Formats: sequence, structure tokens, C-alpha cells
Amino acid sequence: MNKITESAVYALLFIYVLSIFYMLYPTIFPASNSVSAQHHGASPPLATLGDRNIKMSFIVEPTVISSSQDAQIKMSLTDEKTGEKIQHVTYRVTLSKNDQIKISDFFHSHLGDLTIVSKNTNSPHTSVQGTFDVLTNAVTSDPSGTIGIVGPTFSEAGLYKADIEIITIDNDKTDLPNPLKYHFDINVK
Repeated sequence: MNKITESAVYALLFIYVLSIFYMLYPTIFPASNSVSAQHHGASPPLATLGDRNIKMSFIVEPTVISSSQDAQIKMSLTDEKTGEKIQHVTYRVTLSKNDQIKISDFFHSHLGDLTIVSKNTNSPHTSVQGTFDVLTNAVTSDPSGTIGIVGPTFSEAGLYKADIEIITIDNDKTDLPNPLKYHFDINVK
């Protein structure tokens, strides 16, 4: 073998080994405090923060949405040991379909329960209705306890993805070092 061909073989071997490592890295070194779950009627697995096991509740009403139908999404966190709702939760909610983001924003609930009401309209853009809270740098609910999303959120049939990141718990300004991450599927007929 000449030097150029031998160098090329070693370069290809290095790339091959590096690509295998890249594919296996998430399995070998999973992110701590990261929870990924599919919503198929069952609760996602518990997340552990310190000495607490955190349970995520994620409910979509109706469970199967018809395209262009209004929907409601409710979520909260509970301490599995005490059964108490976790308060001062900041959620980053991203709703998407076919990798196209419909909405992505930060929402905060002082009491922990977050209710988002999606009102489908023919508007070309989606907007968030709520009160922007400077302290939490997130949208909080209106006096009725809900946050509105108005626009073509669930306008087409198909599988939508809800990616939820928990940014804060217990205190409005104390960010988690590693946000808790959840993934849910929402079916639209």
C-alpha cells in the first residue's frame, strides 16, 4: 500500500469508530434528570430530583382531537412521596407537527397546575394569550386560570408532538441545573 492510500484507510477507520461512538453515546451516558415519555394513556416514568420522585401529569381533552377543534392541555407535577403538587413551575412547551413548530413558549404556574386552551382559528399565525410575568420571564394564566393559544395549532390531522421542559420548581427564580424533559404525542383526526 502506498502512503496516501494507507492514510485514507486510517481516516475512514477513524470516522467509522467516531460515528459508532456518536450513535452509542446517549445509551452509554444518559443525561441525568432527563425523562422522555410517550403519552399513550400512561404516566411517564418518575424523575428524581434530590430525595424527591417527581410525577408528571399530562392530559389532553378531548383525548383524540378532530382537526380544527378546540382542545385543552392540562399538566402538573406531583411529589410522589408526599402526594403534594409542586408549585412555582416554569414549563417550556413546544408543540410541533412534522418538525414544524406550531408554538414554543415559556409558561409559569405559581400553584403548579398549567392549563392551556387552544382555540383553532383560520389566522395564519398562532398567538399566546396570558399575562407576561417579568419575574419568571414567562406567560402566566389569566384570572380564569388558563392560558390561551389562538390560531391554527391543531388545524390538520396527524401526529403532533408536545415537548415539555421543566425549567423551575419550588421557586420562581431557581432554575434547575438540568431541566426535566418529557415528550408526548397528541393525535389529531
